[in-house]
Amino acid sequence: MSSATRIPILMYHRVGAPESRRDIYCIHPGHFAAHMHTLANAGYQAVTADAFEAWLAGTQALPDNSFVLTFDDGFMGVHDHALPVLKSLGWPATVFLVASKIGQQSDWQVTTQYAMPPHPLMGTDELHRVQAGGFSLQSHSLQHHDLTTLAPDALARDLAESRTRIADLCGVAPRHLAYPYGRYNAQVAAAAAAAGFSLAFSVDSGFNAPAQDRYRIRRLDVFGSDSPSMLLRKIQFGTNDGSVGQLARYYLRRMLQRA
Repeated sequence: MSSATRIPILMYHRVGAPESRRDIYCIHPGHFAAHMHTLANAGYQAVTADAFEAWLAGTQALPDNSFVLTFDDGFMGVHDHALPVLKSLGWPATVFLVASKIGQQSDWQVTTQYAMPPHPLMGTDELHRVQAGGFSLQSHSLQHHDLTTLAPDALARDLAESRTRIADLCGVAPRHLAYPYGRYNAQVAAAAAAAGFSLAFSVDSGFNAPAQDRYRIRRLDVFGSDSPSMLLRKIQFGTNDGSVGQLARYYLRRMLQRA
């Protein structure tokens, strides 16, 4: 098997019953299982974020068709629905936790066009079980604020305390950060490095190559409405657009380049 030269990272949020078609960041449990089994049947293999970091550094090779699976926020459905599916496949995942909200509700402002109600977040017991099941617990900040709006001192405190609280929970300080709302700038990236994070994950789409900026790691947004075939197209082409039209445009560009 050949070695990977680029790694895609998938970003999920809530696994559960969508409340409407507008609940784009929720995927039905059966639909999530279909996603995972479709990837497995296509030869994909989930790897840990630690292995991905080692691959970036050139200290570990990963097989072609490797990908990293991430969940933002730490919703209860990750424990109830995603964990059994991933354990059956032997696949790891990373959960980015809002450190001050563990065991509470997702009561932060949402950024979709439509209002979404709060939902339960995993508590200590659930997080220990997903950790025992091969999940890595990392930081999604302390309070899910837009980090670009915080003053430097407040930004440093938020990131430092998020690491302390998660370390108290799982026994090791997180080294990876996912920017809330995907928002970051040079100041936020520098603060993440100063706080002790070795990688920071954005919502910028595309593949990651070894030269990728460690504080601008790319991820592919997965929506509850994505069919398994759409997900395959996303991960194959490193795009948030999994439509057939996008596939046709890709091959048309390839033909024109060869002409």
